[in-house]
Amino acid sequence: MDELVAYLHKRRLIMMGIVAFLAILAIASSYFIHLSPSAYFGGKYNKTFIYTLIVYKFIELPILYYLLLHRHLRALEKTLDHEALLVKLRKHSKLLLFLIPQGNTVFGVIAYKISGNVLYFLFFSLIAIITLYFIKPNKLKLY
Repeated sequence: MDELVAYLHKRRLIMMGIVAFLAILAIASSYFIHLSPSAYFGGKYNKTFIYTLIVYKFIELPILYYLLLHRHLRALEKTLDHEALLVKLRKHSKLLLFLIPQGNTVFGVIAYKISGNVLYFLFFSLIAIITLYFIKPNKLKLY
């Protein structure tokens, strides 16, 4: 169990570092490359689309957390066969720790392209870092 906790903690820190690196890269690239806001539909729905992405992300992240991590933690409480669940838990938590930065980066790039403002990319990066921070692998030590 301690091995899994150490692995997940290390992976979480790596993913936080990747998100921070991408945010710094976005700031540097926005300094040299200026994007103009997207003109799809005359730019009329740009802000609405970006706010929809933000709301979607706030709905998606708790669902992903529940499906990929929390339900396995609850199953660990109820069963005595921890080895079978630990394999599934390792796989799903690894997937969760990949999907959070990946999804937020993609949504940040979309919002950056639509608005032409790097602050939206940084906002999605901040959401990813905060979410990764709140996922605590140390909860597994209780089982």
